Amino acid sequence: MTVETLLLNALFGFVATLGFAVLFNVPRYTLFWCAVVGAGGHLIRYVLRNSGVSNEVATFFGAFFVGVVGYAFAVRYQMPRTAFTVSGIITMVPGIQAYEVMVLFSQGNIPGGLEFGVRAGLVTGAIASGLGAARIITDVDWRHLRGG
Repeated sequence: MTVETLLLNALFGFVATLGFAVLFNVPRYTLFWCAVVGAGGHLIRYVLRNSGVSNEVATFFGAFFVGVVGYAFAVRYQMPRTAFTVSGIITMVPGIQAYEVMVLFSQGNIPGGLEFGVRAGLVTGAIASGLGAARIITDVDWRHLRGG
């Protein structure tokens, strides 16, 4: 893993997140920061995956980063956290795996389709778990459950 590869992946995550933030009509003054959040989450996931961590665990930590940092920007700009987190997790959505499920099922390869379906479901669960864990840590409404 070289510095050039890391910078290129950060750029990919930035551009993809920026595009989806524009698509989701995020206010202009927050577009850059939405893209930074998404690029950071994508980069964490990329580095962990290339370090031998499973796709699901790497996705959890990438989504956790998006949730925590997205919350910080949401507070700073007095916006809903979803403005930063929804566009930030787009690069982690298992679209290729979901597509493979349809292709394999249409070819009659049921076991292969089920395998990709389970993998896509686990990654989706990791995204939800990472964002949920970040919400539990950062949301004041959860404090009464923690005794604080």
